[in-house]
Amino acid sequence: MVLRALVIFSPLRLPSLEIPDTDITSRSLLTSFTSMQFIIQLVLIVMALPLVSSDSGSGGSSSCSKSEFWYEDTSCCLPIGGPPSKPSPPKGTDCPPSTHYWSNDNGCCVPSQPPSQNQPPPQCPSGWDWCQEPHVCLPQPTPTSPPSSHPSGYYGGHRKRDIHKSRSASLCPFGLDACPIPGLTGTGDYECIDTSSDLEACGGCPSLGQGEDCTTIVGAWNVACENKQCQVYTCVPGYTRSTDGKTCIAL
Repeated sequence: MVLRALVIFSPLRLPSLEIPDTDITSRSLLTSFTSMQFIIQLVLIVMALPLVSSDSGSGGSSSCSKSEFWYEDTSCCLPIGGPPSKPSPPKGTDCPPSTHYWSNDNGCCVPSQPPSQNQPPPQCPSGWDWCQEPHVCLPQPTPTSPPSSHPSGYYGGHRKRDIHKSRSASLCPFGLDACPIPGLTGTGDYECIDTSSDLEACGGCPSLGQGEDCTTIVGAWNVACENKQCQVYTCVPGYTRSTDGKTCIAL
């Protein structure tokens, strides 16, 4: 583009004119005309530089096809909707199930749809935390032993669970609900769940037919569980967010 601009505005070659030495006035006029022409061309070149700069600074997004979008975090084009067959993440890592998939080319989790502005962090599966720098979900660390007044276990992140041999709610840490473990009927085992923020048990124990699984909302792109209610932040293309922010409506 720069080369083309310079070629367009390169000085014009004037035909050589035989001007008698005695004609001082004509020679002076020719010199003034040539100088003015050079100044005009110089001004045009300076005016064209911002256009050249803006064209060359468009980044790699121009290299994406109509079925792709530019992902700034990995500086590459990604297929809209993701590939037909999504590879499994390496052992010890995971990807947000409703929004991301593992990319072998990039060595990290990438989104299936173009990210929107001011969207919340990706929602990892239960027991995993999103790490922005490597762009993967990593297992939540095992905490140190809590005080003896509470049972041992992990209570961090969006999902806080622990298995006990009693169904007494008083043994769960404050803020956690005792939910029976599906498939273990008759054993008395249950798990402590933070139903105020758990994506898959938002508002109550699933094993008791309570609450809602926010990850199953049709058309939802980014969701969260806030105060025991599912909240939809964004929807996939072809859907629009409902007025109450709890569902996605097909267009």
